[in-house]
Amino acid sequence: MRGFVYRIYPNKKQEVGLNIMFQAKRFVWNHFLEINMGRFEEKLGILSYNKMSSLLTELKQLHKWLYKCEKSVLQNTLKDLSEAYTHFFEGSMKYSEKTIEHAKKTGKEFTFYNLEGHPKFKSYKNPYQSVQMSLTNNNIEVIEKEATYTPSGKYKKQNCKIKLPKIKNVKIAYSRQYEGRILSAAVSRESDGKFYISLCCADIPEKAVELTHVKVGIDLGIKVFATISDGKAIPNPKYYEVNQKKLVKLQKQLSHCKKGSNNRNKARLKLNKCHKKIYNSRLDFLHKTTTDLIRAYDIICIENLKPKEMQKEKYLAKSISDASFSEFKTLLTYKMEHPKKQLVVIDQYYPSSQKYRPNCCNCDYQNKMLKDLKIRTWTCPSCGVEHDRDINASKNILREGLKQIS
Repeated sequence: MRGFVYRIYPNKKQEVGLNIMFQAKRFVWNHFLEINMGRFEEKLGILSYNKMSSLLTELKQLHKWLYKCEKSVLQNTLKDLSEAYTHFFEGSMKYSEKTIEHAKKTGKEFTFYNLEGHPKFKSYKNPYQSVQMSLTNNNIEVIEKEATYTPSGKYKKQNCKIKLPKIKNVKIAYSRQYEGRILSAAVSRESDGKFYISLCCADIPEKAVELTHVKVGIDLGIKVFATISDGKAIPNPKYYEVNQKKLVKLQKQLSHCKKGSNNRNKARLKLNKCHKKIYNSRLDFLHKTTTDLIRAYDIICIENLKPKEMQKEKYLAKSISDASFSEFKTLLTYKMEHPKKQLVVIDQYYPSSQKYRPNCCNCDYQNKMLKDLKIRTWTCPSCGVEHDRDINASKNILREGLKQIS
């Protein structure tokens, strides 16, 4: 399965319909979550999806406005709640460190609701809202009117709409054709107020992949985002750092506005748009970088970094968070899921960098003197080869990755 995301432009009447669906999803989720919490406290067991589905019919009789919502939205909400409780019971069922610290400061007692992984109530104050609709009787369909495409498949002209249940035809920025068969559609309203739709498709034909027979190791960093063992370096754009002054200015404007006023709401939207722009820019950079890497190399070796532990470093936490190493690994993992491509993840404590006595990639000499991060180049006392710290680390990662394969 694969998702295709497009921006949609609902009119005012369609926005009202979507907001009713968002409200109905929150109402149904919170209603059955409250019932399950009561049953959990009384040790009666959690309601199954089938039981909640039968109770949903009675709930609709009491609240007639729920009929304005697409039926599959409410059914998918119950499925999500059932899955959430399944994951909760399969988890550790412990209190997180943040919860313990907060309880010590406030003096509040722990409840099962505070357990890590327990489903939470949904609030209308959350700027992000979404619903999922299932395809039945072609109720979800892209209507192409004047869409034309270049020979390479890129969108050239757009005047298309998408048919959605209860909402009818909504204008869509149909930037590329979806592939396969539509299973469901998820409509979301982002924090900046824009609407998007994600089409979940199946039966997608596999595309031919050109093999390069090149193997590389990649060392991730802050100053240089990625250093490749063949000598190439990908600079770090540092989107958060570039927009930090603008964020500070917008945050000050928001703090000076009176709570509940229209001006505060406008200032909040401006701040959310700036954060969304940073997120979109970073995600675009990661998508383009990972796509270029998988096209150029057949075997890629990387370290299994743990950003949460790395962010405990006081002076590097913001830069590490801005680099988004975990998202890079996630994108690279699913894009390398091809029989002829391979991603190798080595242990994070492998001595490829200065923290764990770096090995010389030429003679395997362990340099015990390198501890200062400011030293970017060093000469091996054993073989006399001059090394760039990052390139040497990427070559060590490649060597260890090939060992794991063999």
